[in-house]
Formats: sequence, C-alpha cells, structure tokens
Amino acid sequence: MRWIALPVGIVILSYALLDVLRSLVMPRAARGRTRLGRFLYRLLWPAWRWFGLRKKTAASRERVLSAAAPVLFFLQLVGWVSLALLGFALILWSPAFVHGLGRTDGSFDDALYASGSSLFTLGIGSAAASGWTRAVVVLAGATGLGLFAVVIGYLPVLYQAFNRREVGVLLLDARAGSPPSGPELLHRMGNAGMASALPALFAEWERWVADVLESHMSYPILVLFRSPHDNTSWVTSLGSVLDAATLILTAVDGEPDESAKLLYGTGVHAVEDLYYYLGLPEREAVIQRDEFEDVLDDMKDDGFSIRPVDEAFARFTEKRAKYAPRLDALAVLLAAPPGLWIGDRSYLGARTAH
Repeated sequence: MRWIALPVGIVILSYALLDVLRSLVMPRAARGRTRLGRFLYRLLWPAWRWFGLRKKTAASRERVLSAAAPVLFFLQLVGWVSLALLGFALILWSPAFVHGLGRTDGSFDDALYASGSSLFTLGIGSAAASGWTRAVVVLAGATGLGLFAVVIGYLPVLYQAFNRREVGVLLLDARAGSPPSGPELLHRMGNAGMASALPALFAEWERWVADVLESHMSYPILVLFRSPHDNTSWVTSLGSVLDAATLILTAVDGEPDESAKLLYGTGVHAVEDLYYYLGLPEREAVIQRDEFEDVLDDMKDDGFSIRPVDEAFARFTEKRAKYAPRLDALAVLLAAPPGLWIGDRSYLGARTAH
C-alpha cells in the first residue's frame, strides 16, 4: 500500500503551496472553505474571544484579545511548514523515490528526516540522495527557501497596512472621542467652529475606508489585529465616521454634501464586503427616537441647520439600516470597545471620552 504515499504527498504539498500562494501572494481575497487560515480562525477565535471577554478589567481583556492575531498567524505558518514537510516525506517514502535516499532502511522516519533536512536547507539527511530522489530533495530545498522568503516579504506589507489603519484611528481620537462616535465628531467640530473642515475629513476617510477594505480583504488576519490605543478600534472608528456622514446627509438642511455622499457609499460597500466575507449574521441596530432628538439638539446648538425631526429621523433610520446591523455584527465578533451607537456594551463599562 506504500504506493499511495506518492499521490497523497503530492496532494498535501499542492494544497500547502496553493494556500500560501492564495493567502500571501495573490492580491485579492482568498475564498474557500478549505483554507488553513479559515480553519484556524473558526477553530480558535470563538474560544479565544470567550476567554478574553471573561477577564474582569479592560486592560486584561485587551492583552488577551490582542495576542490572538499574532498567534493565529504563527500557527498558520507552522501549519504550512508542517504540511510541506509531510508532503515531501510521503513523496520520498513512496516506492518511486525511497531507494534513492541512500544509506537508510527506507523507513518513514528516514523519509521525514530527509524531508526536514531539505526543507530547512540543512543538507544533512539528504546528502546521500541519488537518482530522481535528488530532484525531489532540491525541490524541497527550493520550497523551503521560497516559503520563508514569501513570509519575510509579507510581514512588512502586513504591518504597513496596519500602521496606515491605526494612524487614521489615532487622528480621529481627538475629533470624535475615545471610543469614537459620529455625534461626538459633529459636536466637537461644530463647537470648535470647524464644521467647514468636515468635507476634507470625509474625503480623507473615504480613502482610509478604501485602503482598509483592500488590505483587509487581501490579508484577512488584519481584521483581528487590535488597536494599541485604549478604547479604540478600527471598526468603531469606521462606524463613527459613517454615522457622522449619515447625520450630515439626513439631518442637516440644504444640499447634501458630496464628500459625505462619497464616504457613505464607500463605507457601505466596505462593511458589506467584510460582512459577507466573514459570513456573519446581522444584528439589530436600532437608534431610539429620544437618543436621536438629543443628538439633533446638540447639533442645533453647535450651529448646524437641522431638518424637521420626523423627516430627519425617517431618513436617518433608512440610510443607517444599510450598514449598521452588519457593522454591529463585525464589532461584536471582534469584541471591539463599544461606541455610542456601535457594538455590544453589555459587558464593558461606561463609555469614556478624552
């Protein structure tokens, strides 16, 4: 039955290399139920999240939850290497190549050792290889070098995307509070006499949203990387700016701001794509009428010209329904620190603001 080792080894090796190619090299979302990253995420993240949320303080929760993404990525790398190691071991153990291993008894242990020696380019266990077995040994060495080269090249890209995301989150902190919220953003900008700067802010955040969508769909592990700053999250930051743009479009009297419309369209697209990619169930995200009226009163005091309450509330509810249930589901999945209208506040303390 040893003859079956060759096709099984080729299948395992092909799966590992294809998964690396789709996850790290191809500049598009890697889909498919058989991806190693998806398997590890579904296996480990729910339990990790459950354990993290049982911590008594916000600091301890964040310490536990922030370790998930690096650990999952390390396990994914170990998984790829292990699959490649096993694949080459089975190929070398097959009748077609086992006799070319040299001074061995042809056991699977010897084939596994030769595979590891070649994959990690040690050259110890494979020095006596002969015939076509040499080609497999060389291929294993090239695979090992290529795999680690791709990973080393991948890490700077990953952290550059993370840093770009977090710069936007940090800049929003002074404008929208911590955790951020759309009403707080409009209140601070209006109260400071900077409402005229909102179009430029919306245009900047439209580009930020597009960058987050492209990077997080190409490298889904970024979704789990948490902000290093207290009470902040890229999810709540996205929701707060979207809420602010939606309030401008629906509650402020006059012609709709073009930059707010563009941000709203890009933001809804981003939330929808991430929501469907992660396969989440929607959550109910209803803003109470009295909450909305309080926000409108603050906006009036800050110098905004406001539509009639009934009209504004109806328009706001309709537009917000296109992204809020999905954004809320994403915030709850990631256990993001909840904002005024975003996320699950049942397990965290009262919202703080700077």
